[in-house]
Amino acid sequence: MTTVSRIALLFGLLTAVPVFAQGDRIIPGPPPDEYVDVTGDGRADLLITSRTVHISDPQQPGYLGMYKVGVRTLSGTAILMWSTPSDQRWFTLDSTIRLDTAELAARIHFKQLSWTDEDQATEFWLLERPFGPAITKEQDGWYGTGDHHDGHVMVLRNANDRGTGVAAFRFERPFPYGRVVIRTKESIGVPNGYGEEGDPVPMKPNVKDEYDFGHEGNEPQVMVPPGVPPDELVDLNDDEVNDLVITTVDEDWHGTDGSGYYVRGISPSPGTAILMTNTRWGVWGPFTLTEVDALTPENLANGLKSGTIRWASSESERVFIDLLRHPHGLDGGPMEWAATPNASAGTVYRTTSYGRSYIGALEVVYTLPGGELGVRPQNWVEEGQVLQLR
Repeated sequence: MTTVSRIALLFGLLTAVPVFAQGDRIIPGPPPDEYVDVTGDGRADLLITSRTVHISDPQQPGYLGMYKVGVRTLSGTAILMWSTPSDQRWFTLDSTIRLDTAELAARIHFKQLSWTDEDQATEFWLLERPFGPAITKEQDGWYGTGDHHDGHVMVLRNANDRGTGVAAFRFERPFPYGRVVIRTKESIGVPNGYGEEGDPVPMKPNVKDEYDFGHEGNEPQVMVPPGVPPDELVDLNDDEVNDLVITTVDEDWHGTDGSGYYVRGISPSPGTAILMTNTRWGVWGPFTLTEVDALTPENLANGLKSGTIRWASSESERVFIDLLRHPHGLDGGPMEWAATPNASAGTVYRTTSYGRSYIGALEVVYTLPGGELGVRPQNWVEEGQVLQLR
């Protein structure tokens, strides 16, 4: 870090709003370690701990470092997280929702959720406090680190010689400031081995030619099993409102003893619409925007007026864009995931965010034959502006 960036960091820290009110009692230093049993089996799952980060910078001689307070997982404890192409974050529950171990097991089975490594500590640093002779009385206090985990209901699993438990919990930062408290919302005993789905299946090496350099193999893919997983909600605009649903249908072929395809794709959530175009023989399919195209307000209005394009929403009809297919019960072909012609970039959608209407284009992300599927926004603009890919 450069001298200028260090000074900017210190200035930003000391002008931030600390998590205490003037006149409130402040814990004078880092609190002692505290072991917490979240699952209720008599064994600690988490450790509330602290550390001191020393800083030596001639440009800031009176600023000596930071005290930090946070939470660390203990051996045997793993935290549940989303791990799909559309969503990589900690798995959280609504405060009114109870633990559903069957649903969690299904999401883990279909590779939507995964656990952190129970043999490697996972850390959440929630509070920090500067120290040194340059820190004034007004600046002295505990500040949030910017990792806003407190208040969110997370899920952990702990396995030890007494069994395996799953628990929903949350972090709190109560008075007196400088403390972190862990609250257990719910804990459930589960069978040993719950949520363990094994390692990804490695792919065969991709050897180009014996005279090529490297001979590097492909990275192991996550192999999504065939079936109908729970729906996955997708927030495209980071406004905490879901815009799309990644869903799966079982497309049975009548008269074939259950043969057919598992078809994965996307549907718009309420408040979102997908732009459709009239393709061959009157069949409607998703309108796609390429990197050389521009969707202007005039072109959009003219297409809607002429009937060559239209917005399709779940409020008025069933909308499903098929992206990946996996056969079941069929003979003579590979039993693996394959992409459909709709699995391309540039699908146009319309949604609202903080009271404003936006149009955007999607990027479809998938692996073959692994079957991972996700969507990400390529670009979005306020409705009435020109939409282009970038």
